Amino acid sequence: MVWQETKIRLSKAVLLRDAFTGEPVSSGIRIHLPFGGKMEKKGGGYFLFLDINLPEFEVEMESPIYQFQTITLKSDGGADVEEVLLHPSPAYPRQAACTAVRGRAETPGSVLRFHMEQEAEGCRLLEDYNKGEQKISFYLKGRLQNTLWYIRRKQEALGVYLALKDITRDTGVYPLKEPLAESYAIKDTLIYPAWESAADEKGEFYLLLPKIAQEKCLLYYSCQDQGEEIVRTAEIFQGRENDISKED
Repeated sequence: MVWQETKIRLSKAVLLRDAFTGEPVSSGIRIHLPFGGKMEKKGGGYFLFLDINLPEFEVEMESPIYQFQTITLKSDGGADVEEVLLHPSPAYPRQAACTAVRGRAETPGSVLRFHMEQEAEGCRLLEDYNKGEQKISFYLKGRLQNTLWYIRRKQEALGVYLALKDITRDTGVYPLKEPLAESYAIKDTLIYPAWESAADEKGEFYLLLPKIAQEKCLLYYSCQDQGEEIVRTAEIFQGRENDISKED
């Protein structure tokens, strides 16, 4: 492990990833510990938090191209690595082929999750998934970049989002951050790549999408409203900056 040579008491290990590309982020991040302690940067996106005498502690993260965020971490002596996604801000360098989405959430600071059900991007299970299992196996065309995915049964309108751990191991069998509450069979299951963003203190959010297959697509997104999860859709256009604040 990258933190085994650390001499001071380790409180928590964190891996920072770019929410758009899935790549580890090691530079350009300013990290502040409001309640004390130390931070040590390692390679490959790993950051170690040291000598923190609290069961939970807050970390503030700021960058010129990512959204500011405050996260709460649990001290566990480095037993588990916490993967944290850094969400692009409007200052993030956007290539012409990428599509941007702006909007407003009802609850400032809430996390929003998005996906598109494009046939070209769809994946299929390699093995049936039984509820509670710690791993899921599916076929992917190309390299794994997304930590977040959307899974649903073909005969059901709505599914759930799932998060993967350690996407560097592109083996077809992926460990889950949290096991799923239901089972899924190969023959009737669809899986799509998904993304997330966070609403700022004004409730505004910003999302970057890679090149999408069609000029016009339907974007599905899930957000919190007074403790209830609301699913909405918005029509977006390829290669543009789309404002979906007024979409239903």
